[in-house]
Parts: sequence; C-alpha cells; structure tokens
Amino acid sequence: MFKNPVLLLTYKRPKTTEIIIKRILSIKPRILYVFQDGPKKKFKKFERLQHKETFDLISRYKKTSKRTKILFFSFKKNIGQRFIANKVLNIVFKNEKEIIFLEDDTYPDLSFFNYCSSMLKNFENDKNIYHISGCNLFYGYKKKKISKEKIFLSKYPQFWGWATWKKKWKKYYQPEIMDWEKNKDYFLKSCIDDDGEYRFFNHYISNNAKGHHIGWDVPWIYKLVLNNKKTLLPNINLIKNLGYDHNPEGKGAKKFRNLKISGFEKLKPDLKKIKHNLDYDIFLRESFYQRKKIRVIIKNKLIKIFKTFSGHS
Repeated sequence: MFKNPVLLLTYKRPKTTEIIIKRILSIKPRILYVFQDGPKKKFKKFERLQHKETFDLISRYKKTSKRTKILFFSFKKNIGQRFIANKVLNIVFKNEKEIIFLEDDTYPDLSFFNYCSSMLKNFENDKNIYHISGCNLFYGYKKKKISKEKIFLSKYPQFWGWATWKKKWKKYYQPEIMDWEKNKDYFLKSCIDDDGEYRFFNHYISNNAKGHHIGWDVPWIYKLVLNNKKTLLPNINLIKNLGYDHNPEGKGAKKFRNLKISGFEKLKPDLKKIKHNLDYDIFLRESFYQRKKIRVIIKNKLIKIFKTFSGHS
C-alpha cells in the first residue's frame, strides 16, 4: 500500500478522469482525495452532461474501491480557478501534513509516486525547497536530459504533477495577492532576469492584485520567486498532459502536447550536492515566463483576424 495521500482535481472531463483515477488506484494508495468543482451558471447542455458523467464516474469508484479510501468532494457552486487550490488544500491539510497533487489531465509514469514520496520525506525540513515537480519539460520536449544530475533545483514551480508540505504551503499561499504594491519594485528589479519575464510577472501578478480572474498558481509562483524558494525536479519527465486531446481547458503551448515520459530510478539524495540548474531556468523562461511587447501582441492578433477573414472570403 502506498502511504502518502494523493489528490485528484477534476471537473468535467470523464474520459481523462477515468484514465488518471485508474492510474492512481493501480499503486493502491492509502487514501485518495477527489475534488470536483461545481458547474458554472453559463454551462451549455453538453457541459452539464460531462460534469454529471464525471460525478457519476467518481461515485462508482468510491463505492467499489476496496483497498483505497476515496474521499469525494463535489462542490455545488463553482469555486473557480482562482480559489480552487486554496479550497481543496485547506480541506486536505486538516488531516494531512503533505500531498501529491494531480489533475484530471496529468498522466504520471508510475515511478512518479515513489519519486514524490522519497522527495517529500528527504526534504521535509529543508528550508530552501518548497515545491516538488514531476514534470521536466525540457526532457519531455527535447527527448534528452539537460543535466547529469538525477535531481536538480529550479527557480520556477511547475504544476503538471507536483507535491508539497502543509507547513510550507501554509506559510506562503494566499489566493489573493495583497502585498504587490509593497514588493513590486523589489520583485521586478531583483527577482527578474529579462524584459519578457518582467512583462509576464508584472501583467499576471498585477491582475491578481487587482482582483481580476487569474489561475490559482500565480500567487504560489510569486511567493516562491519572491522568497527565493526552490522547486525540485528530476532530470527526466514523469508527467504528460492528456488534456490537449480530450476537451482541453487551457491555452498550453502546442509544442508540449506530446511529451516523452520515462521511469525514475530510486536514489538516496545527497542534500549537499543538489544544484540549481540555470540552463533549465532559461529554457522555462523562454518557453513560458515571457510576455511580448503590447504592440507585438496587437500585431499578432490583427494578423490572426486577417487570416481568419481571408479564409472565409
């Protein structure tokens, strides 16, 4: 039996939800927390059907599971992406001191679970590491390793299969960023490495601070970067995203649709030898943490509109 608690966050994708829940149950976890956000008021008919189908699917697994205790929380009202992580982790951390977090489109190699378990145990009291990622986008996309080290550190947390500890999450996480005006100058001058990254963080953090809709991950990224807390990840990729092929919800980069995943070999990490991989930070910064100049964004949108209308003429 796998001892660490596992969390599955789902919504209205029954096909991928079943794939992921079967994957999780194959390791026989002690406990599985499943959360389903509530339906939106503006749901179309087919979306309500998908949401109900997902609910019924999880309910069936909850009734028939013999080796794993499944705790299923289905919210009647829509919490939304901005507050959902805070909501579900507040529930989980009433009983658990750590969690392994998967969503209904994040498909793990089976070694992901033991990797997370080992890292949670070894780095629980480490004052530098706050986030454990199973996703290595460089390896997944390039099909090769960026480092000879089996594990390394990064500036940026990633959320396709991850884990953390209650005490570290509670120390920093708040879904609403209340201290941006206080920290803005320091953050943008001291924590940022180029103009594109400057525009990225200034845009998304400012939007959150103003109360605009932004994903739940932005406040966590902000706090970890602000306080120089690191993410630990493997030199291979343990997660691939299924959402692009099954009713995708987000605007993920197309080049990360078909990631390679591999198995992670067990190791006893030497805390003193774990290095920060700046090459990986550069890769992530150039791939994700960039925002183009506003005139370039407008130009690209106009080109897209022109091509759309040209195609219909």
